[in-house]
Amino acid sequence: MARHFELSEPPAGLAGELGQGGDRVERLLHGFCEATRPSTAPGFTSPAPARPATRFTVVLDRGTAAATMDLVDPGWLADLDRRRAAARSRLLEAGREDQLELAEHVAMLVATPRLDPADPEDAEARAVSGALLWLIGTVVAGALAGGDGGDDEDGTLAELADLLESGWWPIGRVNGRFLITPYTAARGEPRD
Repeated sequence: MARHFELSEPPAGLAGELGQGGDRVERLLHGFCEATRPSTAPGFTSPAPARPATRFTVVLDRGTAAATMDLVDPGWLADLDRRRAAARSRLLEAGREDQLELAEHVAMLVATPRLDPADPEDAEARAVSGALLWLIGTVVAGALAGGDGGDDEDGTLAELADLLESGWWPIGRVNGRFLITPYTAARGEPRD
């Protein structure tokens, strides 16, 4: 298994090293690296606040996004945790521990610098960064375990991967709505 210590993007040939599901992991990480501001999200033609009839509700300011973290439906979070554990278990049972470790290692190396808060003393931004890193790890494990056709029974992890790949942080379900915010809001960067 290759060992990397610093990466600004996924290394060439990562998908091949990861095996089944590696293409999806590599695509997710490349999309994540290239996303500075989201251009579109499912159901939108621009990154503007959602109308009530749309599938996602966009939160553009980091303060609101961070404040909602404590309100995310604990059942939704528990479901994601269950999916992550199941994906990891399938990979370990299949003897793919090295591939899982490589996928998670590369994901954290490329994601961590991009999620460092604009102000390192900003505790709120650090909490947001940690939440995003956890979500990326969850989606990477699911993509690797399931591949493009995958065992993602209802498409939840694939949908989260699509959002992450296109520059959106899926905050989660809050009071019956699914909230997303651009990475730039998550880092505490000013919007144009």
